[in-house]
Amino acid sequence: MVYIGIDLGGTGIKIGVVDESGAILSQGETPTLAGRPYEDIIADMGRCMLDVMARGGFEEKDIASIGVGIPGVADEKTGHVIFCTNLGWSDVPLRTELQKYLNKPVYIDNDATVAGFAESICGVSAGCHSSVFMTLGTGVGGGIVIGGRPW
Repeated sequence: MVYIGIDLGGTGIKIGVVDESGAILSQGETPTLAGRPYEDIIADMGRCMLDVMARGGFEEKDIASIGVGIPGVADEKTGHVIFCTNLGWSDVPLRTELQKYLNKPVYIDNDATVAGFAESICGVSAGCHSSVFMTLGTGVGGGIVIGGRPW
């Protein structure tokens, strides 16, 4: 099984298909074009995701789940973006909308949190008990991992 990782940024959406070791098997990106309705941005995300899968030779049956990092706050239980200042989003049903393109489990969290957690699993801080990760892009963020768990 492989996984889809999506980085929803203020200026761009980056998508990759990865294996369990974290190796990138296929990737692509599309501009966010902030200021548009969320449905349009998620539609671009969905189309790019399907294109990345097709270029890598992957089908729906190959995908275990989808993880999305957003520059904001998400409700993990409902799959809604509570707010995302860079995009002007509030209470956006991201999980439901994205599952229209690929009916797989969708996990959503803050982009810096998931980047820091990924770094602790298969990046430079792999094997460390605790780590701090900083992001610099359209905004500034940070992820903290203590005892192997994101905080």
